[in-house]
Amino acid sequence: MFCRHKRTFRRIASSIKRKYRSERTLESPVTFREFVQHIIDPQSRRHLERHWKPMYELCQPCRVHYDFIGHHETLAHDSRYVLSRLRNISDDFQFPQPKTEHNSSNRLTDMFAQLTQDEVDRLAKVYRLDFLLFGYSANIRL
Repeated sequence: MFCRHKRTFRRIASSIKRKYRSERTLESPVTFREFVQHIIDPQSRRHLERHWKPMYELCQPCRVHYDFIGHHETLAHDSRYVLSRLRNISDDFQFPQPKTEHNSSNRLTDMFAQLTQDEVDRLAKVYRLDFLLFGYSANIRL
């Protein structure tokens, strides 16, 4: 299964590089900006790989009543809550903690600094319903 995903991601990366680069630079990895350009392109968006599709398209929150929606930013807390609500789970079972500490906020700021405000606005528009349905702010400014 991993090999199939790896081939899929390589195919997508090749497509992104061909679309947004000149031939002489196809060897280096896809940049964050190129990836965002792929996401916000109306042609590409119709065929987005499931990892990048807006979440509302995958989990259908208007059709399914969820008891709980967790967030990556509060994963440790959220996982403790879910485990406390489950029955027949040993009290000593805990969700694994991240192995490394890193400041993802600074990294995210650096990545978004590569984009124009128009690209940020168009990206926010793609995921607008996710922001609204799952409790995030869609007001992203550089």
